[in-house]
Amino acid sequence: MWRLIEKADHGLFYLINRDGQTDFFDILMPILSNLNYFLVPFGLLLIFLLVKKNVKLRVLAISILLLILVSDNLSTLVLKKMFNRPRPYHSVSNVHMYYRVTKEWSTTPQLKEKVYGKSHSMPSSHATNMFAIATLLSFYFRRFWPVFYLIALLVGYSRIYLGDHFPLDVFVGAVAGTLIGLLFALASKRVVRMVEEKIGT
Repeated sequence: MWRLIEKADHGLFYLINRDGQTDFFDILMPILSNLNYFLVPFGLLLIFLLVKKNVKLRVLAISILLLILVSDNLSTLVLKKMFNRPRPYHSVSNVHMYYRVTKEWSTTPQLKEKVYGKSHSMPSSHATNMFAIATLLSFYFRRFWPVFYLIALLVGYSRIYLGDHFPLDVFVGAVAGTLIGLLFALASKRVVRMVEEKIGT
């Protein structure tokens, strides 16, 4: 069963990573995959939430910070080690890869055998974090949920396009992130209710 899933996963990976290459995406995807570009808008969002004299928004700001801490560590320190799945360039041949340092594209050579232990692929931490944030923000700003999830999807897609993850890695990250986001959404809602009741009394 796993071999069939992996075969389909590899097929979809090559469809995106190799056959789906375009000049426009070659420029866009490295930007979407570099989370440093999200720091300024993310920081402005947190400042906006904190300066507002609103219990719900302030709880949301704190929840976002805790959410990122939990989702990133869960993905990196727990799930990646548990699945122990090598990245595409350690699993298959002829991966179209983007090197962030040199900002150049190249194709990996023929791979003789899988390389375990050097870098873990499942789940994608980018996908885990972005879907967790998208889920939590959608809970508070429901009219903007398509925007939040579109950004998360594009970031996840970029990880496949750049040769860093298989589609299944992104899918598992999206599921994990959504579950974590839901957990934090429910917990934050309860905290808001408790604080409002305390203030009211």
